[in-house]
Amino acid sequence: TYVTLKVQNVKSTTVAVRGDEPCWEQDFMFEISRLDLGLIVEVWNKGLIWDTLVGTVWIALKAIHQSDEEGPGEWSTLEAEVVMKHDEICGTKNPTPHKILLDTRFELPF
Repeated sequence: TYVTLKVQNVKSTTVAVRGDEPCWEQDFMFEISRLDLGLIVEVWNKGLIWDTLVGTVWIALKAIHQSDEEGPGEWSTLEAEVVMKHDEICGTKNPTPHKILLDTRFELPF
Protein backbone atom coordinates (compact mmCIF):
# COMPACT_ATOMS: atom_id res chain seq x y z
CA THR A 1 0.00 0.00 0.00
CA TYR A 2 1.21 3.51 -0.76
CA VAL A 3 -0.12 7.06 -0.63
CA THR A 4 -0.03 9.86 -3.19
CA LEU A 5 -0.45 13.51 -2.19
CA LYS A 6 -1.39 16.12 -4.77
CA VAL A 7 -1.73 19.88 -4.49
CA GLN A 8 -1.45 22.57 -7.19
CA ASN A 9 -0.28 20.11 -9.90
CA VAL A 10 2.52 18.78 -7.66
CA LYS A 11 2.45 15.09 -6.70
CA SER A 12 4.44 13.17 -4.09
CA THR A 13 4.31 9.47 -3.29
CA THR A 14 5.23 7.46 -0.20
CA VAL A 15 7.14 4.22 -0.25
CA ALA A 16 5.01 1.06 -0.50
CA VAL A 17 4.37 -0.66 2.86
CA ARG A 18 2.94 -4.15 3.49
CA GLY A 19 0.35 -5.11 6.10
CA ASP A 20 -3.22 -4.47 7.21
CA GLU A 21 -2.31 -1.26 9.08
CA PRO A 22 0.49 0.36 7.08
CA CYS A 23 2.39 3.29 8.59
CA TRP A 24 4.50 5.64 6.49
CA GLU A 25 5.78 8.30 8.94
CA GLN A 26 6.92 10.45 6.00
CA ASP A 27 6.93 14.24 5.83
CA PHE A 28 6.08 16.14 2.66
CA MET A 29 6.38 19.87 2.01
CA PHE A 30 4.58 21.80 -0.70
CA GLU A 31 4.81 25.48 -1.59
CA ILE A 32 1.28 26.85 -1.84
CA SER A 33 0.20 29.95 -3.74
CA ARG A 34 -3.59 29.35 -3.89
CA LEU A 35 -5.52 28.74 -0.69
CA ASP A 36 -8.78 28.12 -2.57
CA LEU A 37 -7.60 24.62 -3.57
CA GLY A 38 -7.30 21.39 -1.61
CA LEU A 39 -4.86 18.63 -0.77
CA ILE A 40 -5.79 15.33 -2.41
CA VAL A 41 -4.65 12.20 -0.58
CA GLU A 42 -5.05 8.84 -2.36
CA VAL A 43 -4.35 5.42 -0.84
CA TRP A 44 -3.39 2.72 -3.34
CA ASN A 45 -2.83 -1.05 -3.20
CA LYS A 46 0.15 -2.06 -5.33
CA GLY A 47 -0.67 -4.80 -7.82
CA LEU A 48 1.34 -7.00 -10.18
CA ILE A 49 -0.16 -5.48 -13.34
CA TRP A 50 -1.96 -2.36 -12.10
CA ASP A 51 -2.58 -0.65 -8.79
CA THR A 52 -6.02 -0.33 -7.16
CA LEU A 53 -7.37 2.80 -5.52
CA VAL A 54 -8.41 2.12 -1.89
CA GLY A 55 -9.86 5.59 -1.41
CA THR A 56 -9.37 9.35 -1.54
CA VAL A 57 -9.69 12.23 0.91
CA TRP A 58 -9.77 15.91 -0.07
CA ILE A 59 -8.73 18.49 2.52
CA ALA A 60 -9.53 22.15 1.88
CA LEU A 61 -6.33 24.18 2.29
CA LYS A 62 -8.33 26.85 4.16
CA ALA A 63 -9.13 24.21 6.83
CA ILE A 64 -5.44 23.47 7.56
CA HIS A 65 -4.02 25.29 10.59
CA GLN A 66 -0.60 26.92 10.90
CA SER A 67 1.89 25.37 13.33
CA ASP A 68 5.64 24.78 13.58
CA GLU A 69 5.19 21.57 15.57
CA GLU A 70 3.87 18.11 14.83
CA GLY A 71 0.38 17.42 16.12
CA PRO A 72 -1.58 14.27 16.99
CA GLY A 73 -3.08 14.15 13.50
CA GLU A 74 -6.67 13.61 12.49
CA TRP A 75 -8.44 10.49 11.21
CA SER A 76 -10.08 10.95 7.81
CA THR A 77 -12.45 8.50 6.12
CA LEU A 78 -11.35 7.52 2.64
CA GLU A 79 -14.04 8.12 0.03
CA ALA A 80 -14.67 6.17 -3.18
CA GLU A 81 -15.32 9.14 -5.51
CA VAL A 82 -14.08 12.67 -6.08
CA VAL A 83 -16.43 15.62 -6.62
CA MET A 84 -15.48 17.92 -9.51
CA LYS A 85 -16.35 21.58 -10.08
CA HIS A 86 -14.99 23.55 -13.05
CA ASP A 87 -12.45 20.76 -13.83
CA GLU A 88 -11.01 20.86 -10.30
CA ILE A 89 -11.56 18.45 -7.42
CA CYS A 90 -13.59 20.17 -4.70
CA GLY A 91 -14.42 17.24 -2.42
CA THR A 92 -15.03 13.51 -2.10
CA LYS A 93 -18.11 11.31 -1.55
CA ASN A 94 -19.21 7.72 -0.87
CA PRO A 95 -17.25 6.66 2.25
CA THR A 96 -15.27 3.42 2.27
CA PRO A 97 -14.58 1.41 5.47
CA HIS A 98 -10.97 2.71 5.41
CA LYS A 99 -9.46 5.62 7.37
CA ILE A 100 -6.11 7.40 7.28
CA LEU A 101 -4.38 9.36 10.06
CA LEU A 102 -2.89 12.60 8.70
CA ASP A 103 -1.10 15.47 10.42
CA THR A 104 -1.45 18.45 8.07
CA ARG A 105 -0.23 21.95 8.86
CA PHE A 106 1.14 25.12 7.31
CA GLU A 107 4.63 26.15 8.32
CA LEU A 108 5.93 29.62 7.67
CA PRO A 109 9.04 29.80 5.45
CA PHE A 110 12.40 30.08 7.20
